[in-house]
Amino acid sequence: MTGPADRPALVVRVPRLLPLLAVLTALGPLSVDLYTPSLPAMQTELGGSEALTQASITTFLLGIGVGQLLWGPLSDRVGRRPVILLGVGAWAVACMLVAVAVSVEMLVTVRLVAGLCAAAGIAVARAVVRDVSTGPAETASRIGVLSMVTALAPVLAPVVGAGIAAVAGWRADFVVMAAAGGLIVLAYAWLVPETLPLDRREPGGLGSVAGALVRGLRDRELAGVALLMAVHSFGFYAYITTSAFVVERELGHPPTVFAVVFGTNALAVIAGNQVFRRAVRRRHPAAPLGAGLVVCTAGGALLAVGAAVGAPDPLLWAASMVYALGQGLVLPGSHSWAQTTAVASGAASALVGAAQFLGGVLGSPVTGLIGPTAVHLGIVLTASSGVAVLVRAATRGRISAAPDGPHGSITKENS
Repeated sequence: MTGPADRPALVVRVPRLLPLLAVLTALGPLSVDLYTPSLPAMQTELGGSEALTQASITTFLLGIGVGQLLWGPLSDRVGRRPVILLGVGAWAVACMLVAVAVSVEMLVTVRLVAGLCAAAGIAVARAVVRDVSTGPAETASRIGVLSMVTALAPVLAPVVGAGIAAVAGWRADFVVMAAAGGLIVLAYAWLVPETLPLDRREPGGLGSVAGALVRGLRDRELAGVALLMAVHSFGFYAYITTSAFVVERELGHPPTVFAVVFGTNALAVIAGNQVFRRAVRRRHPAAPLGAGLVVCTAGGALLAVGAAVGAPDPLLWAASMVYALGQGLVLPGSHSWAQTTAVASGAASALVGAAQFLGGVLGSPVTGLIGPTAVHLGIVLTASSGVAVLVRAATRGRISAAPDGPHGSITKENS
């Protein structure tokens, strides 16, 4: 019996493939949000300071940002399957190592390795979407599906993780992640053929990976998309790390209220995502992306002004939902725009994906340094998205046509 990799005529059943790719792109938020409810228990058992325990999140995000710069261009040379199977398999092993961690230093170190490995699935999944799509509009719409799942993950993961930890302890969260990684590897190995034929791969060996990144950065269109994503993500990750402090400490609401706020904001992201998928049927991804950045800027300004003048809490909640609605346009818009450039798919995905997470690494602690208040958060959101609007305007005139569509003998089955 032979698996998909052995079949002479490659067949990609897109409806079956997209859910698996969506899970791969959600590895980042799942790997963080599944265990965040257990951080206090982890600190108690492993020792170390609260800041050092939280550093396990920062190092993981750093690993994802740096790892994409390796895995994306590498997949343009050796194919998508081996990169995904190796990266996700190694991520599963890293999760098991966290489950048996004996110190907070081991936790932080292994989480960095886990981030480097998880980056393979995150970066290459978007490249696979471009491989099996017939044009920029179809690519953008499918990346929108991936982004919608990524938006849902931070809402569901903490609930699931808290339930697992309540029954079996915090180490069980990482055992579940490891088991999920093993299942993903098995499913991808059996169900998904190689989507990048030999005649479409980039020449050169492993040493040419750095060259691919340099060429990508020299593409002013792609460099502009990566820059606007990094600048905007600076604010978005500040929002992620600060919102709980604003709702629970500054405004004095219980965690259940924060859960409601976070959940409704996730629904706003999904609504924006649906608007994006409809818009890109007729427009370049840069158009809804630009609209999303303007909406995010407006939401941040409303939050800053409202908090400064003592507006009622529901208005601040509405401001956060406005920002989240814009985020639903920005995230898929940036990644879709990258896939329409003339740069190889893996390298394009890597550069924009790395910019997203590295911008987040810089932005996540900023409000902790200046004070986690609604006014400060609103100012950061307004500034980051506002600057991204300017970067997008400067990049918009450099839009180029990119080779897209089916590759080699790949056949797409849409039903």
